[in-house]
Amino acid sequence: MTFNRRRFLAGTALATIASAGCLQADDESGTGTGNGSRNGDDDSEPTTAVPEDPRVDDPPYDIEEQPSDPGEWKQLLLCENMSGDSDLEFQTVPAPRADLLLRTAETEAEAYAVRALTSAAEVREVFELGDGGSDEGPEEPIDAIDFEESVLLVVESGFGSGSVTHHWKRAEATDRGVHLHGCHTTPFKQTNDFIARHSVVRVERPETFELARVSLTVGAERRVHFNSTEGVVTVDAE
Repeated sequence: MTFNRRRFLAGTALATIASAGCLQADDESGTGTGNGSRNGDDDSEPTTAVPEDPRVDDPPYDIEEQPSDPGEWKQLLLCENMSGDSDLEFQTVPAPRADLLLRTAETEAEAYAVRALTSAAEVREVFELGDGGSDEGPEEPIDAIDFEESVLLVVESGFGSGSVTHHWKRAEATDRGVHLHGCHTTPFKQTNDFIARHSVVRVERPETFELARVSLTVGAERRVHFNSTEGVVTVDAE
């Protein structure tokens, strides 16, 4: 199987997008096709942002109310009825300190970002690995991943309690790459800090890879979509 090796580190530009719609982006250069691909080739690296539409929608599955008994509280309620039928293997991996995009995002709105790392060099640009690369340990060092077989996604969402984390339920192959589905956890007890959350996910690389999409359920009636061509996107808070 032959893989197309592409670089999709999202930029740090802030794209402000209303929750009910999305920014329309066109490539108006002489060689562009207006759909974010170069020369009309679906396997080409997008030359402009490919905005998600819709940006926000309702989760396509039922989400029940939390039980009143604290002993029956469900931390994974937002993902409980989400389909887990994944056609790509994936796993959340531990990672060293990262250079996160949301740390420099100056906004009072919700903010989201995903970067798709496709080489060891890109991993070293994002994570603080030290002079000798990542440390040896029980897990494979993240800069030693076989990027012919895998892609590494760095997903960020903000802002709120550090007790809330990402939980990933399935990864799908699309005609342009990878689509990752998951949710925010809902712990019964939460800290009152106000931070950006992030997770690092290793996903099996499909034969064609241009971009990574994320659909993240953040509330019982709220799912947010964003992808690796967009940089940081902001969404009006509920």
